[in-house]
Amino acid sequence: MSSSHALRTSRGRRRFVTPATAVPALAVPVLFLAVAVPAWAQTPGSGYGRTGEAAGAVLTNPLTTSLGIVAVVASAVVAGTTALGFLSPPSRRSVLVVQGGAAIAVPVLVINWLIGGLTALATFPQAAGVLVAAVMFARGCQTSSAVLGLLLIGALGYNATVGHVGWHVGLAAVHMVAAVTWLGSAVSVATPACGARFTVLRRHTLVFAISATVAVAAAALEAVAKGMRFDGVTFGSLTGQLVIVQALGMTVAISTGLCRPGAIGGRVVAVAAGLVFTAGTVIAVQTPAPVPADTGRPLLRTVALAGQDVPVVVVPQRPGRNLVHVGVPGAMVGGVSADERAGAPGGWAVVDLPADTDVLTVEADGEQVPLRLDLGSDPAPPALVAGLAGPDGPECLSAVVGGMVRGVTDLPTACPSDALSAQDAVALRATVRFLADRDVALYLVSDGSGRSKAAATVVRDAAAAHGLTVDDRLNPADAVVVVAGWEGGGRRLTDELFGRSTVGGTYTAPWLATGSVLGRRTSAVTTLDFDPRAVPAQRYLADLRAAGVTLLASPAGFREWSAPTDRGEPNAAPRIFTAVQVAVIPAAVGGTDHRTTAPWLPGGALTPVTPPLPQ
Repeated sequence: MSSSHALRTSRGRRRFVTPATAVPALAVPVLFLAVAVPAWAQTPGSGYGRTGEAAGAVLTNPLTTSLGIVAVVASAVVAGTTALGFLSPPSRRSVLVVQGGAAIAVPVLVINWLIGGLTALATFPQAAGVLVAAVMFARGCQTSSAVLGLLLIGALGYNATVGHVGWHVGLAAVHMVAAVTWLGSAVSVATPACGARFTVLRRHTLVFAISATVAVAAAALEAVAKGMRFDGVTFGSLTGQLVIVQALGMTVAISTGLCRPGAIGGRVVAVAAGLVFTAGTVIAVQTPAPVPADTGRPLLRTVALAGQDVPVVVVPQRPGRNLVHVGVPGAMVGGVSADERAGAPGGWAVVDLPADTDVLTVEADGEQVPLRLDLGSDPAPPALVAGLAGPDGPECLSAVVGGMVRGVTDLPTACPSDALSAQDAVALRATVRFLADRDVALYLVSDGSGRSKAAATVVRDAAAAHGLTVDDRLNPADAVVVVAGWEGGGRRLTDELFGRSTVGGTYTAPWLATGSVLGRRTSAVTTLDFDPRAVPAQRYLADLRAAGVTLLASPAGFREWSAPTDRGEPNAAPRIFTAVQVAVIPAAVGGTDHRTTAPWLPGGALTPVTPPLPQ
């Protein structure tokens, strides 16, 4: 009996074979709704209405990821098989496979929507398309089911582009479309009726070969674009191991398919194709293998560590001493503890890297993450290395990061703490002139850096010019002027928390306007020649946020960020800003979006308290 007759009764009428699987596909979501809604309504803050946050509290995020993988694979089986249904009439086995895919995909999509993994707009059109395509395919409506299958393939291809930019969008879409088509062809080859096997094989050979070739080529291009290498780091990761599974599965499927398989061989092709597609789907949703570093350039990566996304920065990423910043303190970096430092966020470690080092291991809470390095052969500028390894290393690293997020590839020759810039000298003179009107004595807090020494000289000379006294010992009535680096300045401002601040107030140098120094609820003020709330500074913060290193925002970093294209505003007259604590107002309260600007200081803001100061 031909495959077309397999779907007919003895009276020549087509048998409706869908209820056995369509009923569960419709009943399971209904039953789940009946069970889930009462518990969901009792969830705190649910308000008897579905929100992503309330629904997400029902089940955990790993479950949403797993359900997403299952939904994609099951939907791909339905989409690919029905889209190619016009090449050969459906057989009983192909109908059962498609119905089984629909019976899995529809409930899983609905469940994933219920727990907040998908939006309704993404869930119900796909679920309806899968179900209708399966029904049309089972009823022998080849044209209708093929059209629906093609639409589903297009939808899966579009979904695959999420998170991609530029030409990677097209590559991801092509990869998904080719893979789904290949999977559907493999299912069709594995499920023909006995009398139609040769015809089905002949009609699907070209589609099978082209889709497999395109899928392999797209996967290879994606691997190259992501910087995947054939080394121990790649194959020691989950991504690398899944790539091995894909390679073996493709080899089995293609070689078996080229041999014009019989019934058993066709099933081997289908199973291997399904395994390959599933592995590729898991790769798409999992953290990719570590990306290689650019040779001799600072490295900035975000890794999954200790249950959270943690930024790791390696500067200068050259042979010799390197400063490594980890977003959480206490991690081990290459066997060295990344400890907290006064005035700096996260953990910091100075690591000596031999020229042949290609992997740096970061460890926290028993988890290890390898970072690929490419140190090159050229050493970094000696002054930069010395500054990074010294007490002002965190500020120096923040300056390098400011350039990195703007695409600067060259290393600076020195650190900001090595010399006093002209802009900072102007700001310090304006501060002293402001204090002269208040008729207070000054007390200087400095350290041994070249910048601090030069700044102390500028302050003393300006004080002498305005008739102010600079005391050698701290008097409670003095105005304290802090020109030390982050470490010394951070310790001074920490002292204020214990009630040792002076009546005259504390005035900090411009380079101390950071969250880790001023974000301590102190009464300190600083003088800046830019506004942290203005557009240039907000763009700088946005670039840092995209790189996951917002806490490294600093005037030194903003200056390096602005320098390459003069994107920042021209140096304005300096103004005095004060650090204030800000209560976070939920967005859209009262119909207004309060997220107009990002705060320079975590939990606070820098607010101007003077007009532009005379210089």
